[in-house]
Formats: sequence, structure tokens, C-alpha cells
Amino acid sequence: MRATPEVLRAAVEEHRLVNLTGPLGSGKSWLVSRLPSARTVDLACAGAGDAVRTALGERTAQPLVLDGADGPGALALLEHVRTAYEARPAPLVLVSRRSLLARPGWTLSGAAVVETAPWPDDRVARLAVAAQLTGPAARELVVRLAGGNPLIAGAVCRALHAGATPDSPGAVADQVAQEITERLSREQPAHRWQRALERLAAMWGGDRELLGADRELFGTLGGLSLVTRTELGLAVVEPFRSVFEQAYRWRQPAAHSGSRSRALTHRGRQLGSETAVTRRSRIAEGVMALSGDAVIHETLFPASPADGAIQTAVPGDADAIGGLMHGWARQGGMDTRRTERLVEQWLRDDPAGFRLARDRDGRAVGVMGLVRVADRTVSSVEPLLQQHTERVLSGRRAQSLVLGAAYCPDRGLHARLLRDLLHHVMANGLLLTVSTPNPHYQRLLDRLRFHQHGTTTDDVYQCGRKPEIYSQDFERDAIAGWVGRLALGPGGAPHSTGRDVGQALAHITDAGWLAHSPLLRPPHTTTAGDLQEALREGVRALADSEEPGEAEAGWILLHYYLGRPQTHQQLARRLHMSRATYFRRLRYGLDVLGRRLTAG
Repeated sequence: MRATPEVLRAAVEEHRLVNLTGPLGSGKSWLVSRLPSARTVDLACAGAGDAVRTALGERTAQPLVLDGADGPGALALLEHVRTAYEARPAPLVLVSRRSLLARPGWTLSGAAVVETAPWPDDRVARLAVAAQLTGPAARELVVRLAGGNPLIAGAVCRALHAGATPDSPGAVADQVAQEITERLSREQPAHRWQRALERLAAMWGGDRELLGADRELFGTLGGLSLVTRTELGLAVVEPFRSVFEQAYRWRQPAAHSGSRSRALTHRGRQLGSETAVTRRSRIAEGVMALSGDAVIHETLFPASPADGAIQTAVPGDADAIGGLMHGWARQGGMDTRRTERLVEQWLRDDPAGFRLARDRDGRAVGVMGLVRVADRTVSSVEPLLQQHTERVLSGRRAQSLVLGAAYCPDRGLHARLLRDLLHHVMANGLLLTVSTPNPHYQRLLDRLRFHQHGTTTDDVYQCGRKPEIYSQDFERDAIAGWVGRLALGPGGAPHSTGRDVGQALAHITDAGWLAHSPLLRPPHTTTAGDLQEALREGVRALADSEEPGEAEAGWILLHYYLGRPQTHQQLARRLHMSRATYFRRLRYGLDVLGRRLTAG
């Protein structure tokens, strides 16, 4: 059950033993303060043992709330509570950061567990306004760092009022991390685990070997309520992980960089020796998390926790899918009737292709539209890939998935939906092809080093933007190569400037997309308008070159990107070039133009 004052009151009325649980600072104490006529004992206070024994001995109908059942002392007190509470007629509410069902002696207690939920972004934003933060940058930082946690939101507000500025998120995070550490000391007195926790946050999870931790330290870390166990070792849960990492990077940038480098090396060795496909996909996820790219982090690894589950759609989900896809179309400025027809076709051809993100109450709040390539799905695949269908899927038709849509307003579940897809294709060695008109997804796929195949001939969604086609082979050997490219990151292997130029030319009329292009480099191209002008002038100058190779390349760029819409094949025939020569000239022209733009 998800905690609200009403849900908690109903649980207390129905059950004699209730466990209210949730992460540090998620509002548990606020919730129990809304219980009418309840008596509360804070287990962290001096004299808590006597207060608990006295309260358990009282013959009263008032609910008894024992808050802070987290540290060693509090848990020791609970041993007496476990044997004595049944003699008390009134309900007992135990408040803890981790479920008591995970504690020895409590697993079969029959406690009704009520969990807190992350605050929505708009509620966090209202908290920032109530804290008298009037600037939009300050409010945005509160929302982004909080990840739905009210304690973090309040701590960010305090850091900003203390003099830190919104353009220094690391300095803000450092003060927030100190408040979190003080609260964690209730569970374990601050010692070696504090620095180890920062390293763990920077590494996106790790085992004893990676952390360089002895058995005692590793066990202490694993016992903290902010730490969970994963297939690759311990990991700090969001949004706390993001706070600790940003603070660590701000305070000790060289040590932070060293921790991430060690983690990348460690993951690379693991990937090379691992044979289990599921575990290989988890290792690859760890490499993605360490990429250092802001677009990848914001989309696939946001600070917001993923509060729900991902499931394959069943026939009864058709209405939910239709409603979510309608929201996806409206958000992207697409023609809703055209989208509805495409969705109906996808459901007929591959009804099990949709994946749904469900919140903790089971409601469908996100959707992913996938089509498995087969003879029966050709009518769904070809509108998405159009002229690229045969070339992209050649030789891999039976092992291919095409992603046509992904939508979820909840940031945490949206990220989990996308990561779930990547795990699926990696575990099954599939070829994943993505057709998307969304500029944000196009930037993400570029940063993920997917192969770009160009735009479709038609504007299939009638939104003023043609979908771009990307693909990545996830067979075992291909995964290793892809992860290798990804692991180098922006510092070790910058994106091809020629590829950046090609993408910018493909979106030359879209100022919103160009505003995020890596080709924006002051002082020569500061704004999207500057870049549009520089690209057009650069293409014309290349076409007017006295050097024949440059002139041919310039003519290709001029006609393909700045002329009337046509495919590469059509233009190659017009220019009487072989396919190989045409694409060689195209790549040459993009690279030359990229070097000139870089040089200003």
C-alpha cells in the first residue's frame, strides 16, 4: 500500500500491527503525526526504553507509534516489543526506513506494510516556493536534486539560502550530503563508511574488489538503509546516489575521476570474461551509467527512483495503450488520428509487442511500442523504416525488434522502461532498430553510439519532422564493441564531427534541436541562428570549391540537405555516381565542413 494519511489511518483501523516504511526523509514522521490521538515514542531519544515499556503496559485504545526503528539500539528495543505488543489492545505502528519483514523475528509477524511514495515534481516545486526561492533556476535545482524526497528538497533550499548558487550544484549537494550523513548516523556512527559511500555512489555500484573494502566495511555499507544489493554488488539508491556523487565530484574531483576510471576498467574486465547473457547486460548497464554523458544520465539514470514495475501488455490493456499513445502523440506534436491508425496496426500485427510501466498501485502510466520483425508484421515495420527497411534488417530479420514509441511522464519509470528494453535485446542478442521523430531521443541514441541511417522519406507522424533511423546489433561480440565505444566517453573518443554536422544539417530548420547541438562553440556559433547560417555558408563554399573532390562533396550536401527532399539513392542516380563513391564523397564533405566549423 502507498502511504497517505487516509491509507495509514485505514491500515491502523484494520490491523493491530502496521509497519510504515520508506527512505530516509520521505515524510514518515509527518504521516504518523496525522494519526488522531496516537502516542508517539522516538526510539532515538534518551530514555526511549523506559517510555516504550511504559506505553506497552498501558490499557488504552490509543494507537502507539514507535518512530525511528532503524539503528542497533532501536532494533534491540524492538525485541521486547515483539513479544509484548500482543498483550496490548490498541494498534501498534512501527516506523522504519527498511521493512521490518526483512528483520529476523519479524518476517512472519503479519505486519501490514505501508510504504511512502516519492513526492511528485510539482509538489516539490511548491515546497521551494514556500521556502521563498523565487528564481526559476533555484526551483529547478530543488526539483532535480530532490528526486521526490522532501528531506533533500528542504536541504537544497537551506543550502541556497546559506549562499550556494543554483549554477554550483556540487556545492549545494555537498551541504545536502552532510545533512543526510548526520541522519544516517542513527543507523551507524559515521566512520569509514562515509568515504566508501561516496566512492560507491560515483561507481554506480560495486563489489568488494572494486571498492577495496574489507568484509566488515562492506557489511556496514550493505546495512545502511540507502544501500541496496544488486547483481553487481552494492548500490546507493536514488536520489541519494546522485547527491553523494555530485558532492564527491565537487569536493574531490581527481579522486572522483579515479573512482570512475577504476570502475570502468573493472566492468570491462568483467564483460570480457562473463558468459551469462543476463549478467552481461547488467555489466553493460553499469558502463552506460559511467559514460559521463549528461543526456544519457538524465534519460536513463535520473535522480528520480523508479517506483513501479515493467510488464508485457495483455489483450485487456488495449484501452490503456490507446490512451497512453494518444498522450505520446500530443506531447510530440503528432497527428493523433494518424498515430491511432499506426497503433491499431501494431496491435493487430504484434499484440504482445507493447510493454507497460505500472505504478505501485498497478495503473498503466507508461508505454513502449515494439514490433518484432516477421512476415506478419511487415505492414507495421515498413511505415516506420520506409526506404531503410531492407538495408537495416538485411540478414537479421528473424532476430530484430523495431521500437516505434516510448512514453512515460514519470522520469524514474521512463528510465526503467528504456533500460528494460536494453536488457531484453542484450539478453536475447537482438538487432534493435529505432524510428523516432523526437529530437531528445535522437540525441540519446547518438550519445549511445547507435548507428545512424538517416531520415525516412515521409513524415509518417505528420508532425513536421521525419523520423530518424538508428540501429545497434546486440549479439555477444557486437555488445563488446559497442560497450568499448561507450566506455571511452566524450573525453576519450569525441563524437565524429562529421556525424554531428550531418545531424545538424538534417535539422537545419529546427532551431530547438540546433540549440543543443555540440557544434555550438562560442564565439563563432553561439546561437542556433549562428549555426544555421554557418552550415548554409559552409555547404555553399564547399560546392564552389576549385578542388573537384570538395566541389562534388559540396554538391551532394547542397542537394541532399538544402534542396528538395530526396533519398540518397535518388541523388546518387542524378549525379551519376556509384553508391560507394556517393557515400564516400558524402562522408568527406561532412568531415571537411566539420573541421572548418571547428576552426571557426
